[in-house]
Amino acid sequence: MIGADTMAILCWDFDGTIALSHHLWSNSVRKAIDLVEPDNKIDFLDIRKCMETGFSWHTPEIAYHHATGEKWWNAMNEHFYKSYLSLGVDEISAQKAAEAVREIILRTENYILYETAVDTLNEAKKRGHTNVILSNNYPELEQVLQKLGIRHLFEDVVVSACEGYEKPRAEIFDVIKKRYPDGVFYMIGDSVKADIIGGRKAGMKTVLVHKGFNQNADYCADKLSDILKII
Repeated sequence: MIGADTMAILCWDFDGTIALSHHLWSNSVRKAIDLVEPDNKIDFLDIRKCMETGFSWHTPEIAYHHATGEKWWNAMNEHFYKSYLSLGVDEISAQKAAEAVREIILRTENYILYETAVDTLNEAKKRGHTNVILSNNYPELEQVLQKLGIRHLFEDVVVSACEGYEKPRAEIFDVIKKRYPDGVFYMIGDSVKADIIGGRKAGMKTVLVHKGFNQNADYCADKLSDILKII
């Protein structure tokens, strides 16, 4: 626990940490092809297999600062298109469905905030700590936070698809560290590799949430509200 007069910079992962989404990308790819071809016979498990690769966070060792924002989406659309083709979809339908995935992903109905998320974030702010988002995610995450009604709870939003680096790479952690040079940093997330190991290598204290005990983390919390006892 830090001293009462020390500012903590709480770096929050989003998906799986603050909000829960059930097979977000696979379900969105499913919904997109259902819109284009309502009678398709594609097995959801086959879609799941296609989504196990092809995303920038699957290869965090590769920097892509030259291909962020719209270019990131262009690469994703190509991945969706090729995935549909591999599942037997014709080229025209595959292209239409691939282009539909983006809008579906951004729907707030895909996300359920964890029960104590809003109260915990509010209380952290009241205590003088700084909440920031540090997420491996798509470029429009900040807009989704706004639609979910929680953007005001964060001072900064740092997203991999805007920076060109994925956690656990040091560069994405450095973005926040440079903005708050005098802070004590905590990385809070549900991924041991991206959040915990990455955060520790970046010199941050780490809090693993929703995953039970893991020896790599400095702290583990079953509920987000437990974090207030740690900081």
